[in-house]
Amino acid sequence: MTTEEDTTDYGQWSDQNGKPSPGNPSVWVNSMGAHVARPGAFRVPGVVHQRMYDPGRAVEHPGSEARFPPVANGLDYLVSVVEHLESGTERPSARDLKYAVLHLAAGTEVLLKARLQAEHWALIFTDPGAAKLSDLQEGTLSSCGPTETIKRLRNIARVTIDEKDEQAVTQLAKRRNALQHYGLVGEWANSYAVESKTAKVLNFLIGFLDDHLLPALPQAEREAAEVDMERIRGGLLRIQGFVKERLQSLRTTLKPYQDRTVQCFECEQWTYVVPRPEEDSEAEPNCRFCRSNTSPADTALTYGSTILGRDPWTDDGVPASEPCPVCHRRALVQGVLLCSAPTTPVDFCFQCAAAIPDDLPRVPCRICGRPWLPYEDRPACDDCLHVDYETL
Repeated sequence: MTTEEDTTDYGQWSDQNGKPSPGNPSVWVNSMGAHVARPGAFRVPGVVHQRMYDPGRAVEHPGSEARFPPVANGLDYLVSVVEHLESGTERPSARDLKYAVLHLAAGTEVLLKARLQAEHWALIFTDPGAAKLSDLQEGTLSSCGPTETIKRLRNIARVTIDEKDEQAVTQLAKRRNALQHYGLVGEWANSYAVESKTAKVLNFLIGFLDDHLLPALPQAEREAAEVDMERIRGGLLRIQGFVKERLQSLRTTLKPYQDRTVQCFECEQWTYVVPRPEEDSEAEPNCRFCRSNTSPADTALTYGSTILGRDPWTDDGVPASEPCPVCHRRALVQGVLLCSAPTTPVDFCFQCAAAIPDDLPRVPCRICGRPWLPYEDRPACDDCLHVDYETL
């Protein structure tokens, strides 16, 4: 254990991200006094460190008892998340991203169910009517999924969870399943998107813990939890600081494109720019924050289904995307919000990179009945092109 008289040179670590506490050099803190990762607490490529541990966290002590009750278990997952994403000036490794996502999903599930269990232990079972206490004690129970957990928290425990937070949690659970079986793919292989989404989920969880879970714990358990919460809050500030710094650096660059910049469906930042065809006919819509990009048609479909929540596989209601009456590409989305007017929905074409006038008449398709924007005197929408128009 290091002491106040320790003469080790900490200069290489004493930056704005953390340094030894004056009262206890074994514990590292940032400028706000929150615990931060110290040498050895996370991997640095090419550098071997001696195994270190935080004296304030009993579970990190060598030879400590392997006991993780629900709340402590969930918090330990979140501590692991911030450790995996705190990499200083370097981007997290593929392994860091993998375990950050897996542990964030696991921690979220454990903590939400811990609050449900505090209401009544049977509520975490898939079928509460068939719940057996012995199954809970032995860990052999079949528990409810994330969507049902949130539903029960709202309806039975009277916990307020808004739709955006619910969507973030359910998407995380789905991505966790894919990641666990198929590895890092899509936006979850993108460190910028992972850090942005992690910050949102962690921010929700900290509020959830402070308001609905920690106050009900016994004093000793609550004090132990606060040590972990201090570490998690410090990590969240670090991650949020990265996100804020990157957004600040993009602000000037994005200013000329506000009338064709939308919210990214991967990192959820308002940094997804749609290029105009006359500027570069080969350019694809792309996010300046997380650097993801897709074709105009795919961008439209994904925006409509992910950001606006429309079902791309059904004919009911407003379609996720539809043909544009100007360019005739299936790249038009109704109700798009642009950076230039974030509260005014418009019909926007991701191929034309422009809002389509709303005075263009929509008529019902004579085959499927859905409203659409007709062109070239066609009596039916593009989805019904296989029909012989001469018979109409």
